Amino acid sequence: MKEEIDNDVHLPWARILIIGFIPLILIFVGFFTVVKYIGVDNYNWIINYVDENFGLLGIFLYVYIVDLLILPLSPDFVFPIVAGMPWYEIVPIIGVASALGGVTGFYIGRLLNHISFVAKISNKAKEKWGRYIAKYGVVFVILAALLPIPFSTVCIASGVMKLESKKVIPACFVRIIRMGIFYFLFKAGLVLV
Repeated sequence: MKEEIDNDVHLPWARILIIGFIPLILIFVGFFTVVKYIGVDNYNWIINYVDENFGLLGIFLYVYIVDLLILPLSPDFVFPIVAGMPWYEIVPIIGVASALGGVTGFYIGRLLNHISFVAKISNKAKEKWGRYIAKYGVVFVILAALLPIPFSTVCIASGVMKLESKKVIPACFVRIIRMGIFYFLFKAGLVLV
């Protein structure tokens, strides 16, 4: 069943930018304040500790789960930890983990909507973002992949609304670009410290 398009729906760009970038700025400022306070050598020790004890698989799982479920967490919390790691290792890992979380969320919304617990979550996602998805379609998934719009929520809602998987899956992989940009922002800031 196709959703009715509400032509009066417009993206609240100012709100998206404010709500999305304020937490990122706080994470960024907090990260550099801590690094300045503890020193780069101690920061590098923490990175080595995380790498040795959790490894890339632990980082992958954190990002995947955060972008799969609607949680009060953000994949952005991983950037202070991974900024000291080589980009060619970490950007593909966090980018693919995030994209796969979105794809899995899409299928949760699409295939499992008949389970009451999942239906409750997915219907909330549809209530909040359904009008935008109905109007913008897969373009809204791409926007959620790049901008501070709740990616997991939009992916679940797009599954509930039965967008075409052949369009949604590639749109989710646009998330790799966002992860690369954020990684390099944190990396550039670390160089300045």
